[in-house]
Amino acid sequence: MSSPSILPSRQVLPLLMLALWEMHSSSAFSLLPNSSSQQQNRALCRPKDMPRKPILLHQALRDEEEDDDDDDDDDYIDTDSLGDWRNFRRSLSMLEEGNEDPEQKKEATKTVSKENEELLRSQNEALHEEYMTGVWAHETSTPEVGGLVVRMPLEVELYRNHKHSIMGRRLQRQLEGENVEIGVWYARAKNLIESEMQKIALKADDVGQIDATKLGEESSELLGLFLDNQETWQEVCLVLENEGGNSKTLVLNRPMAFKLTENLGKLVLQGAFTPKNTNDMKLVDRRDLMRFMMAFSAECAVYVGGPDNQGDPAIMIHGIPDLPGAEEISPGSRIYRGGVDAAVDGVLEGKYSPLEFRFFVGCHEFDESGLDVAVHLGKYQPIACARSVALKQCISLPKPLWHEVLELCGGTMVDLSTLELMKRDDIQFQVVDETEYDEDDDDGDEIIIDEFDVDSFDDDDDDA
Repeated sequence: MSSPSILPSRQVLPLLMLALWEMHSSSAFSLLPNSSSQQQNRALCRPKDMPRKPILLHQALRDEEEDDDDDDDDDYIDTDSLGDWRNFRRSLSMLEEGNEDPEQKKEATKTVSKENEELLRSQNEALHEEYMTGVWAHETSTPEVGGLVVRMPLEVELYRNHKHSIMGRRLQRQLEGENVEIGVWYARAKNLIESEMQKIALKADDVGQIDATKLGEESSELLGLFLDNQETWQEVCLVLENEGGNSKTLVLNRPMAFKLTENLGKLVLQGAFTPKNTNDMKLVDRRDLMRFMMAFSAECAVYVGGPDNQGDPAIMIHGIPDLPGAEEISPGSRIYRGGVDAAVDGVLEGKYSPLEFRFFVGCHEFDESGLDVAVHLGKYQPIACARSVALKQCISLPKPLWHEVLELCGGTMVDLSTLELMKRDDIQFQVVDETEYDEDDDDGDEIIIDEFDVDSFDDDDDDA
């Protein structure tokens, strides 16, 4: 689904959405300088260092026609005053598609996996009800805090990145004059990748090693793209921070454990740099760890949030607005981080279930607008979604979260999900611990990283 095109200019769209939202909201609204409602809604649009000044929509439209560049500098939107603007934007998107009654479409919310929904019901009935009555997702053009970025297949990356990629330009040359339906370009990209990777494989020496310095420009680029894609294959990431060119995301679909050992509990609560011997810990730290283990040892959803900062205490994500110590990651998202002490107390008192919380060890960190660059290069697709998609647990899912999110988006994302499922026979995963799996019992089913049963893993601590 493409972003709605309501006005000829992208610069004016935030102003129009803001004006429509203010009329849509139940609170009184006025553009008069001395209006009390203006104080409630804060400034409509202004640079942070300018005094408050009412800006009328028709004046903004006239200014846009006179000078587009000036609007780029002057259109400041304070999102703190917008409330649940994501659902409002979704309603605008529905109207643009020709759905006259967004509420009617909401009532007819489609489901993409009955099995996933039943699993969610068993884990969190309240979140299941929220999911069933209002789940949604759609593509956006840029990453936003509280939304998702989804790793795209290498085929998509080559197709989208033809301006900056040698192999992408080669793919575009093959597609000249052809029907550019997704099935066509995806198949061409897939064949191009396979043929080039076969050429690279033929250059391996007797022990299977490849000297990358001897590869041609195209092969070298494709090998780098291929390896990068494998490391982040089908990641679904929650955007936790995105400001001033610095971004932080959490991978939602890389489960690490469903129960806690003492060592894992210390890692989650206090990080990797605490004393290994509990007796060497401070008394207050020992008490905190003991209470944390009492609350979460039998049931705790721990995920690998990314390769960065894995030595830090885990980041706790949840949807409880009144949890002491918690902060909303973005106004209107209703997704919260922090408040571990209150969560422990609530679980021990029976107020909360352990599965209302998600713990992430590590994250993805981007600087110098690295996340925006990755989106521009076709690596990630930004997606806005209902909070239930980000808050639901992702352990032993019958349908992988990556496919669930794409199918919720609809349109070409559904086609892409189907095409990727057709490749599943080609996906191979290396078994690291051969004692855990018997090759004789292998029935040919692939092991998908966000589908594995964590109960099959040994609960004993690894002291090595």
